Amino acid sequence: MITAERVYKEILEMPLKERERLFAVIARHGFEKEFYTHDEVFSDIRQSPFTIKEAAEYLEVAEITVRRWVKDGILKSRKLGKNIVFDVDELKVFKR
Repeated sequence: MITAERVYKEILEMPLKERERLFAVIARHGFEKEFYTHDEVFSDIRQSPFTIKEAAEYLEVAEITVRRWVKDGILKSRKLGKNIVFDVDELKVFKR
């Protein structure tokens, strides 16, 4: 079950840029109706992958550590053009 405390904890774990995006989404949709489901609020955020910098910030490690984990196959990633990106849900699992 999704609780307010759990959602709040997830918000605090987000990198600053993702929190800014969340509040922009809430502000944009905030007055359209009285009640929103968890998926309605978080669906926009969960679709965009994290860059190495964002992943390092979220995992609270140096970028070089993230790069080493990718190279060693410890952390799942994918290529998006020339960039290495990470799925948000995968990073949450990894952080736990």
